[in-house]
Amino acid sequence: MKIFAWADQKVKANTVWDIGILKIFCVLVGMIIGAYLSEFVLRFEGWFLVVSLVLLIVLMVRLFTSKANK
Repeated sequence: MKIFAWADQKVKANTVWDIGILKIFCVLVGMIIGAYLSEFVLRFEGWFLVVSLVLLIVLMVRLFTSKANK
């Protein structure tokens, strides 16, 4: 049950900015997966992937280095 306590602590430490980054990341991944045959997505797929990876790295760093607000 320690993993649930750990996850709860990490979720409580998220800020509005963290949730915003997560939403943007999910939208970009959804654009790449859901509209894969769209010419716009295919033309700029590399840029979408770069932005998605940067946002994922930022989110993971903030998630694993944050402390819960009490």
